[in-house]
This record gives sequence, structure tokens and C-alpha cells, in this order.
Amino acid sequence: LLAAQQGPPPAVEWRVGADAEQALAKATPWVPMLSRSTLSVGRYRLKAGSRDGQSPHDRDEVYFVVSGKGSFTAAGETRELRGGDLVFVAGKATHHFHDITEDLDLLVMFSDAVPTTGGMIAGPKPTEQTPYPETSARGSTRIFYWFGPDSAGQVAIDFGRPRWNGRYGTFLGQPSGRRWRFGENFWTTLDTNMALTLGGVEVPVGGYYCVLQNDPEHGLQLVLLDPDVVRAQRLDAYEANKTTGGILVPLQKGEAKVPAGRLEVELTVDRERRDTGRMRVRFGSNELTAALRMHPHRG
Repeated sequence: LLAAQQGPPPAVEWRVGADAEQALAKATPWVPMLSRSTLSVGRYRLKAGSRDGQSPHDRDEVYFVVSGKGSFTAAGETRELRGGDLVFVAGKATHHFHDITEDLDLLVMFSDAVPTTGGMIAGPKPTEQTPYPETSARGSTRIFYWFGPDSAGQVAIDFGRPRWNGRYGTFLGQPSGRRWRFGENFWTTLDTNMALTLGGVEVPVGGYYCVLQNDPEHGLQLVLLDPDVVRAQRLDAYEANKTTGGILVPLQKGEAKVPAGRLEVELTVDRERRDTGRMRVRFGSNELTAALRMHPHRG
């Protein structure tokens, strides 16, 4: 069902149901139908009276019952399922089908995002200085130069991906002078081994912690902070407003063509002018951009 693709994956993929039927007829209960970097989909069939021997998965998943009837137990809770029902199962939760009275035909969808766990959400309530373990899905965007065995430079941004909510709209639309965390959980970082000109501002080789501010006089700005200074102050990304100084990069605000439910950051290259590109941030219906000029090593 899956064929190797050359170049970027297509925007639309079609899967013929007859292909899945042929694979399922070969006595295999599971047939993959789609595998992308963000989503996997497959068909799962269990005969009446059969045993479901699956183990917990590390990703969130959704079962849609196409037809059939049986019981389903997940995280200690049991429900009867039949055609038309849908159930969500969080990653790592124990679950299985049982007492199957009519052949089950299931459409299964897996997220390829790693579920966020831990942190202050998981508790306990802080007492003095309380440590919190945390894992979270993050995004990354990068431009790198490559020819033969050598690279002439690279720039990368690593960022947390919060969901959009109205508070962010207030920050983006109303200048306050306050600094906000750019992303989620740990600091968003910019790392470059070549000099940059970002938004018309010179950015030397190095690593930076990134925050945002909406200045009453200068508007929206990306602030690039020296990590050594931030570390010396033992500041967490939640304390972005306690930071001072940094390289101030002006951002242009516009309307996003495609709204982003989670924060998206992208570095792009102009193929006609290869040392020229753009940083693009999409969040909700907002798009923030800054022109990018790269100064790779020409040794």
C-alpha cells in the first residue's frame, strides 16, 4: 500500500480500499494504509471470539469502529463498542479489545507527536523550590549549506509548540513593553555558525535564547538573549519578562493564509538568491516575518 516517494511528499494521497481488503484477506489483522511524518493510519480487523494481543503504544491514537461489536478496556475502564463509535487512547495507556461478538473492522489513526508529560501540570503543588520532570514535543527549522564533503554554515531554531489561545492575541495586538516566552516550556533557541542579518539587524555567530516583546514605540520584536547571562541569573523561560538587554530584531505582522493551531516557525530560502531567506512565524491567524540574509563561509 505504501510506495517510496522521491522529493517532498504530495499534498494529497489516495488509498484504494480494495488494496486493503486484499491485504486483510491474507490473514493479517493489521494493514498500514498511510504513513506521514505527522500521522499514520491503518486498518485493524478482529474476528468474533478472537483475542486482541496488542501492547500499549507510545503515541496517542484514535479507533473508529467501521463495523462489528465488542468490548474495549483502556486504563481500567470498559465500554461496549459498535459500528460508528470512536475512542481516543492516550499514548502508553494499556488497552485491548475483548468479548468480540461480531467481527470488528477498525480504522486506526496514530499521531506521530510525542505526548507532553510531567511539568507543573502533573504536580505536586510547589513547596519552596520543587523540581518537576518534563517531556514535551518540540519543533525545529534549519537552513544548512552543503556541497560535497563540506558545509559552509547552518542556522537552526528549536522551539516549543503551544496551542493558540486568546491571551496570545492580546499580546500580539496590544503593545505593553512586556517580554513573553516565545514558545512553550524550555527556551526557544537560535543556533548559528555563520553570521546573519535578520530583520536588518546583524546577528553574530553563536547561540541565543529567544523571547518576544511588543514595544509601544518599536512594535513587535524578537529578542535574542545571551544564554550565559540567562543561566547566571537562573531564569526559566517562564520568567521571560525578567530578562534585559539582547539583540532586538523587528518583526512584521500580517495575516496568515493558513491559521496555525500550534506555534509554527519556518526558515525559508530564496532559490534565486541563495543567501537570502525569511523567518516566518505562524500562530493563530497571525504571521510574523523577518528578512534573513546569510553570510556562509566561502573557503
